Amino acid sequence: MDDDGSEAFLSRWSRRKQEARETQEEQAAAPPPEPFDPESLPPLDSLGADSDYTGFLAGNVPPELRRLALRRAWASDPVIAGFRGFAEYDWDCNAPGYGALLPTDRIADLLDRIGGEDKTPEDAAVAEADEEDDPSAPEPPADGSDGPEDERTV
Repeated sequence: MDDDGSEAFLSRWSRRKQEARETQEEQAAAPPPEPFDPESLPPLDSLGADSDYTGFLAGNVPPELRRLALRRAWASDPVIAGFRGFAEYDWDCNAPGYGALLPTDRIADLLDRIGGEDKTPEDAAVAEADEEDDPSAPEPPADGSDGPEDERTV
């Protein structure tokens, strides 16, 4: 150890290497896994959708037998066998929500919000009501013209 209490790099490396060797020796001394007993599992022909497949998933079962059992499970269960994954082309654009616009879609309001006007529909309704109630706003002329104009004769 150094004066500041930290361990030098090489001594730490050596200590960890020794610990790893001891761990490997302990694992090697562990009892070997149980040998596979084919009689403990049901025959593959008797398996169906409601069978218990957990015995085939044990670590001591040969991989080929496990694969055959899982293949049997997938083929015997119609929910699993008939599954077809999602794909980009699976979207039904004629389904409700993808088809024609509805009268309630309010496209103009959507475009106003996208275009930069930050008014919500409630704000627009309040502004419209204020315009109707404002007495100082000039009224349009009764004759239907746009307003006072200079009447110049040419």
